[in-house]
Amino acid sequence: DNLRGAGPFLGDVPNRETSAPQLHLATGKRSITLDTASASGSSLLVRLLETADAFVVGDARTLHRSLDTASFSKRFPRLVVTQITPFGSHGPRASWLATELITMATSGYFMMNGDPDREPLKPYGHQSEYQAGLHAVLGMLAALSERDRQRSSIEAGAVAIDVSISEAATFLTGGAIARAHTFGRESTRNGTRPVGFPPEYLYPSTIRPAAAGGFIYAHRHNRFPDLLAALMQEPRLAAPDVLAQPLGYADETDAIMDRWLASRDKWRAVEDAQDLRVPFTEVLDPREVVDDRLGQHRARGFFMDIEHLIAGTVTQPGAPIVMPASPYETKPAPLLGEHNRDVYVEQLGLTSMSLSRLAAAGVI
Repeated sequence: DNLRGAGPFLGDVPNRETSAPQLHLATGKRSITLDTASASGSSLLVRLLETADAFVVGDARTLHRSLDTASFSKRFPRLVVTQITPFGSHGPRASWLATELITMATSGYFMMNGDPDREPLKPYGHQSEYQAGLHAVLGMLAALSERDRQRSSIEAGAVAIDVSISEAATFLTGGAIARAHTFGRESTRNGTRPVGFPPEYLYPSTIRPAAAGGFIYAHRHNRFPDLLAALMQEPRLAAPDVLAQPLGYADETDAIMDRWLASRDKWRAVEDAQDLRVPFTEVLDPREVVDDRLGQHRARGFFMDIEHLIAGTVTQPGAPIVMPASPYETKPAPLLGEHNRDVYVEQLGLTSMSLSRLAAAGVI
């Protein structure tokens, strides 16, 4: 998996077993190695697919020529097949390759992200790929549920789910697409301010600098907009013209907030604001999230310490949802090929000698 080559790495030393994204995203999975483009590897994959519920593939061209995903519905009638590619399986760009930068650029998201007088800004990480993964898993769960609900129609064949990473990123643009289609209104970069809205829109809804190098997210109480003026002892923020067109007075509002924030670090600023029910919050960096100043994550058991054979103790996010009747359990990210024997010998019934021969031939 290309994920194993993505940094950062433990100790800044490249190692396919200590990639931070791999340690996080592969938690609890099993790992086997298999050359699916070889005839022997293709045969083994077929045996695995015969008992599988779901199969996820990126570029189908990496499979052996004998494995045509279009024929899977007849060969594996219970299998839910999901393909995730940059632009989907059909259309003018179906055969194009792409990186995260390309899919975010083609989605329209870039034009809304960053300062208006600068070039578009890429959001951190792999947001389009994460979004595509969410689309894929929801599609798979829905298909599996329908398959099991209509057992009499299983023979109709596998469900093919086609996910475009670029389209998944376009989904992230939300109302911008609707506004462009419905009103012909272009949503362009507006720094940390709301994008694509008229002057009457609620403001502040922005990120501003506080003292000591911190930042806060500032928002106006939508039911009691005059509370911001009370917080900062600045009547201008409650003036009728400002309250009538808050976003239209964004520059003036920012200047007032910046003067007030200059004498407060982000913790003090948020404490003072929330005492008046003004919805400010601190902008935390990753280290501060892990340090968990208020103990929120500890109270919910969100972070978990997982022992990895090579990386040692890895502290990472745990359950994204809490289900008391089904406590969250996980295991460390697997080493490459760690479960070859479990799968090929214990599950498929190969002999140890066959396993050794396949390994020597580079099939596994």
